[in-house]
Amino acid sequence: MLESPRRRPGHAMMVYVPIIAAFSLMLASSGSGARGHVAPDWRANIRAFAEAHLQHTAWGPAHGRRDYETTLQLARAEGIAVDTEALYAAAYLHDMGGIPPYAIKGVDHGDRSIQLVDSVLRDAGFPMDKAPLVKEIIDHHQYYRPPDTLAVAILFRDADILDFLGAIDVARILSLTTREGFAPDLPHAVAAVKQNMLEMPGLLQTAAAKREGQRRVLEMQRFLDELAGETDSLRIL
Repeated sequence: MLESPRRRPGHAMMVYVPIIAAFSLMLASSGSGARGHVAPDWRANIRAFAEAHLQHTAWGPAHGRRDYETTLQLARAEGIAVDTEALYAAAYLHDMGGIPPYAIKGVDHGDRSIQLVDSVLRDAGFPMDKAPLVKEIIDHHQYYRPPDTLAVAILFRDADILDFLGAIDVARILSLTTREGFAPDLPHAVAAVKQNMLEMPGLLQTAAAKREGQRRVLEMQRFLDELAGETDSLRIL
């Protein structure tokens, strides 16, 4: 999520709502005959929870899916093996604590996600021995915090930062216009895009992410150049 120590995005609600309220996960319990117990499809359950409760134009389930897939791409490029189960769960739930009604004013969205994640994982049928790794990945994903030393957490943080670059960043930031304090209107949204283009590449850690970041910066520059040509150098947005 786009956030800094000076400002938290969104409008947090102070009313606690049970994480799985009115949302019954259909976990497989037991099979028949020789098949015996059937393991729950926890991936589908986590994805269904996110799609039902964590919708957001900038950091909802689509953002989580991109973070997961981008992390895998970076891992392959870097030749690093990662725990895909912990990564999948963290990707879909890392911004949960910044989305109403789960957000709490004054609590970092990553910290809040860590407070909530065990309940979602347990109800989804996730292997809870991996819950600590899920929480460590979440705890170090924010671009404004120092990166972790754990490889999968570094890769995930890079993936999350990359979602603040390129055409996808432009689309996400513009979707927040009038909804977030840093983007009360279109000129401020464009200013946020420019700031991301300047600041985010320097926060990337891995060589693969840095290469992709450079490509995405060029993509953003092309957009801004085209926009300037159509708006009297951005004066009539």
